[in-house]
Amino acid sequence: MDSPTVNLVARWRNGDQQAAQELFERYVSQLVALARSRLSTQLAQRIDPEDVVQSAYRSFFVHSREGRYEFQHGGDLWRLLVATTLHKLHDQIKHHKAQKRAVEAEQGYGSEDSLFGISPETLSREPSPVEALAVADELREVMQALDPLQRRVLELRLEGHNVDEIAAATERCSMTIRRVLERIKKRLDQEMPGNGA
Repeated sequence: MDSPTVNLVARWRNGDQQAAQELFERYVSQLVALARSRLSTQLAQRIDPEDVVQSAYRSFFVHSREGRYEFQHGGDLWRLLVATTLHKLHDQIKHHKAQKRAVEAEQGYGSEDSLFGISPETLSREPSPVEALAVADELREVMQALDPLQRRVLELRLEGHNVDEIAAATERCSMTIRRVLERIKKRLDQEMPGNGA
């Protein structure tokens, strides 16, 4: 294996977090692209390629620190990461294609621009003072009924953050944020029927 990668792996095994970051950055974009290329449109709505790659890297880092891998030739690390990513992706696909979770039976989420009717564009329209007061009162009641994660997701969405930004801020995957927003949207539809969502 090329000496820079050998050096990075050795540094990681000795506890160097910067080496771990460099190893991650070296291949992450190619691995995400690989995972994304293997997903159908329907599966891409349920499986986040970045989560799959992060899981592959977590496995690599744990097993590497335990000394389970010995790299002899150039490209060994890349081949290992590709194999691990594809294995984890296959497991996710198998999980989501199980009969009780049939992807074909699921409805799409729509574009993020109009995601669940809680878009930054919708929020940017200036309401009248009466509308603002009424919505604020209703929203306060809805927010009190939400669990802490739902409340934080809604706050970030109301501030204009997109799904990926919310996922990063809450340390959740994008699909989890989409599901949380869907639940919030349903609650808003029930409790604030005039919200225009």
